[in-house]
Amino acid sequence: MKIFYIYFFIIISFFSHCKKDSKKIISIQNDDLKSSKNTVLKIKSDDKSVIAYLNLVNKTNLFLEKNRIKKEVINDFTYINIRTSNSREFVEFSTTDEENNFYRGRIFLIPEDTISIEIDKSNITFHGKNAIYNNFYKELDKNTPEYNKNPYRGSLFNYKRSVEDIYKKRLLFFKEYKNKYSIKAKWFTKIIEDNLRHEYLFNLMNPANKKAQFIDGLYFNEFDVLQNMFHKEQEKNKETILELKEYFETVSVVEFNDNVTFDNSIFFRMNLNDYIRYYFLNSNYLPYTKEKFIEEKKFIEVNFKDKIKIFAIKELVREYHEKGFGNSKNTIEILENTIDEYQDKFDKYDYNETILKIKEELGNYNFELTKYALNSKLININGDTTSLDAVFKRSNKRIKVIDFWASWCPPCIQQIKFGKDFKDRLSVQYNVEWIYISPEKNKKEWIKANTKYEKTLNFYNSFFLINGRRSSLARFFKIEQIPRYIILDKKNMIVLNNAPAPIDKEIFEKIISDIYSKEKIK
Repeated sequence: MKIFYIYFFIIISFFSHCKKDSKKIISIQNDDLKSSKNTVLKIKSDDKSVIAYLNLVNKTNLFLEKNRIKKEVINDFTYINIRTSNSREFVEFSTTDEENNFYRGRIFLIPEDTISIEIDKSNITFHGKNAIYNNFYKELDKNTPEYNKNPYRGSLFNYKRSVEDIYKKRLLFFKEYKNKYSIKAKWFTKIIEDNLRHEYLFNLMNPANKKAQFIDGLYFNEFDVLQNMFHKEQEKNKETILELKEYFETVSVVEFNDNVTFDNSIFFRMNLNDYIRYYFLNSNYLPYTKEKFIEEKKFIEVNFKDKIKIFAIKELVREYHEKGFGNSKNTIEILENTIDEYQDKFDKYDYNETILKIKEELGNYNFELTKYALNSKLININGDTTSLDAVFKRSNKRIKVIDFWASWCPPCIQQIKFGKDFKDRLSVQYNVEWIYISPEKNKKEWIKANTKYEKTLNFYNSFFLINGRRSSLARFFKIEQIPRYIILDKKNMIVLNNAPAPIDKEIFEKIISDIYSKEKIK
């Protein structure tokens, strides 16, 4: 499962302007910046590295847009002159010092404004005529609970109540803050309320679940774990019906169709594709399959337009490729075609850089497992150790389906319990071998499940994967959630590395039939 380092960790990960660049303060001269529309940051700190490591992020790192930035040092102050549009920009401000203290805030770049910023080893403070706006998040974080100190503890609905309580307290503090400073600005209210809303939705979708190693009481958020959490809870308490719709209550497409929020909330942009995938599209298709990709792409094209649509398509391509989509014969074409279709529209620097890198990787992929993946160690239910390579060699003339599963996963067990007749028919009709591999940690529970479902699982086809998700095999296929189905042809070439579930019988059989027919012709 991919750990998501929210707050300062996630912001740092977005930056290309990093510590290895330089410890010198750089002056960027740009005569085109002579404009009354500029925003000026006037920064004072005794630690020069604070300036060297400074980042400003809205939709991209502003330091990548060098035609917008002029930086120069005068006496004890560093001045950063930023070309701004006619409207306000809500940006993340962050930096670190030589002792790795982290400073973070959110500020509004307002045309013709000068923001004075003082940074020391314990604090960051914003001054200037718009200081009440720029200091809001500092006061909010100081006076309300933190999402990442209130983690998931085994019950999603208890976690939801905790997250919802924090959200209400943050909204209440915002109301009190506006009253305290007599703030009437509608633009400020909209941007902050939308950002607080999407911060809340983000924490619902990606529960804080992994304990930080070096910071007591802090937990990291995780992507793509919510369904597995529901499965585990359902398995523990079969009498309780858990529904994602009930967990999220009401989230509308309308609130994801707002250009102002898109421009001003990192949380909105992180939420967009997740909510399309897991909330708006309530289908039987497994995430990151070809069918799900087509479904998501169509939803984006029907429901969004302009910059939100282009961003969502870019993220669709990036996230699917990150999960291994495109690294198989049956998915590479659709990914390449989508890239070609939108290539000219990925005109932003970071969009274009991301897509070109993916396109290059797709061109270099050969659909073969690495020797390290093939040599991953497996144990059968008799305790014998083998490898995937050895399993393949005993049936080198068969189509192979690898089923990654776990004893605690209800959809996995459902396939094992009720899918035997269908699978047996495919085995005979299309010469298919089914290989069950569990990357779970608890070997005793795996053995129990093998005993319980011995009509399907046996010493010949069921294996416990040594080192689980840390193994070369799991890393090769990027096994982050289960169930997961991989289909290979008789030459062990990857045809689909994220296939639909066999429960989608018609779709699954068509895939197998097509592979069988092509190999028969050869």
